[in-house]
Amino acid sequence: MQRNSMEKPPRMSIMLLGSTGSGKSASGNTIIGIRKTFKEDFSPESVTRTCESAQTEMDGETITVIDTVGLSDTSVKIKHAESQIEKMLTLHSVDVFLLVIKLGETFTKEKRNVMQLSQIFFGSKLLNHTIVLFTHGDQLHEPIERYLSKCKTLQSVVGQCLGGFHVFNNKDEDRSQVTELLEKIKSLREKNGDSRYTEEDKKTLLLKQQDAAASLLAGAVAAAAAGAAIVIGSVVGATVGAAVGATEAVAGVKAAAEAGLAASVGAAALTVGKATIMGAAGGAALAAATAVSAGVYWWYAK
Repeated sequence: MQRNSMEKPPRMSIMLLGSTGSGKSASGNTIIGIRKTFKEDFSPESVTRTCESAQTEMDGETITVIDTVGLSDTSVKIKHAESQIEKMLTLHSVDVFLLVIKLGETFTKEKRNVMQLSQIFFGSKLLNHTIVLFTHGDQLHEPIERYLSKCKTLQSVVGQCLGGFHVFNNKDEDRSQVTELLEKIKSLREKNGDSRYTEEDKKTLLLKQQDAAASLLAGAVAAAAAGAAIVIGSVVGATVGAAVGATEAVAGVKAAAEAGLAASVGAAALTVGKATIMGAAGGAALAAATAVSAGVYWWYAK
């Protein structure tokens, strides 16, 4: 066995992915066949601080196993894990990713995020090269299919992975479970036409992510500019509207004044007319009265 080898990539390479405490290191030791190859311990904190690789020979085939840093929700640890994985990809192309999930535990949001983080790291191509590896098989007291039927989320995770799933009991030294896993890996490799996940795939993914980020930024800038234009347009519109309103108001006042003047002139004319009419009527009445008085005077005089 050779550790951390930088030789030509072997015929089969396996990368273990999973959250802290899922059993990645123990599974790596089970595959290699030497218990102390990768450091493992019962701890809530990640024991694997850096990605490590080890090689073994099985059935005439050289196999490289890569143990990775536990994925978590902490942004600093995520960045550290991605950096470590990227370094490992410069040394090894990957035939299969083993997404390690511990049986007997509630499939929490944090554990579900491991799948999402893995896809962020490797893109959708990851799913074509992934087998879900369930650990702590010794705690499974029913067929794995029945166990999975109780959790739709786990069913969904397995359904997305082209390689299906496998169960490990890392306390059992029976090598048949490793042989069965290698057969599933060979079958998956055939489905993929013997293609591997390489450093170039990661670089291509990073370029796509950068383009997507640039597009999002450009969209955000455009949206902000459009919003600013709307605000400016509203202010200008309000200002122009106010100016037009003021002009219309002045015109209205002027029209009202003119109308008021016309009304005053009309009232005066009406008053004069009324006076003229009244004066004429009064004159006629006076003339009539005079005539009557004169007639009465003439009658008495007779």
